Formats: sequence, C-alpha cells, structure tokens
Amino acid sequence: MENNKYLNEEQYQQNAKKLKKAGKIVLIVGILMLVLGVVFLVLGFTGFGKTGISAASETGLSPEQTAKGVLGGFGLFALGGFLDTFGLFVTGIGGMIMLIAHRREITAFTTQQVMPVAKEGINEMAPTIGNAAGEIAKGIKKGLNEVDKEEQ
Repeated sequence: MENNKYLNEEQYQQNAKKLKKAGKIVLIVGILMLVLGVVFLVLGFTGFGKTGISAASETGLSPEQTAKGVLGGFGLFALGGFLDTFGLFVTGIGGMIMLIAHRREITAFTTQQVMPVAKEGINEMAPTIGNAAGEIAKGIKKGLNEVDKEEQ
C-alpha cells in the first residue's frame, strides 16, 4: 500500500479540475441547445398555416422561391422539438458531471451541518447508554456468579 495511486491529493485536484471544466462545457452546450430549440419551436409554431402561395404574396417572392425554404413552419417546429429533447438530455449529463465533480465540497458542507447536532445527541445519550451498559454488566456478572455457585 505504499503506492497510493488512488489516494494522491495532487492527482485528485487535477482530475477534479478537468471534470469541472468538462461539466461546464457540456452544461453550456446543453443549455444553448435548449434555447435554440425553444426559438425554433416558437418560429415553427408561428409559421404554421403559411403555404408557399400565402407566404409568396406576403413577401413578394414567387411560390417556388418560398417553397425552397424546406423547413417551413412544421420543419422548424420538429427541429425545435428535437433540439429541446436532446438539449435537455445533454444538460442533464452536464449537471450530473458537475454534481460528481463537486461531491467532495457537498459532502463537507453536509458534514458541517450535521456534526453539531450529532455531537449534542451523543452527549445527551452517553449517560443513558452508560447506565444501560452498567446494568447489562451487572446482569452478566450476576449470571456468572450463579454459574460458579452451581459448579461448586
């Protein structure tokens, strides 16, 4: 156990730094995908019901030029739904990576919250446990004395 390759503080700090950086990147990419997906959903939703002919009359373009916008309202809506779904998944992965990277700090914070209460509880229970242990010891000693008397 002289080779503490898993319990090296320097290595831990380096790996935690890399994990935090990767988590931030994945989280940012996921959030950007969510925002872009919402924008596409809104654009697609507002574009429903517009045909190539009605859009051509609004913009002054020919129906063929307008129809070349392959995505149209429904296409943008579908793309927005896909990006939102995938973006939510990627954001969740980024959040989990960040949670794992900050686990040590979270555990230390939780311990700082619990320790005063645990100490107070132990101090309150110690006399009761000591009395119970004393009664148990007396009972065991009495039982052993009775066994010794029976053997003689």
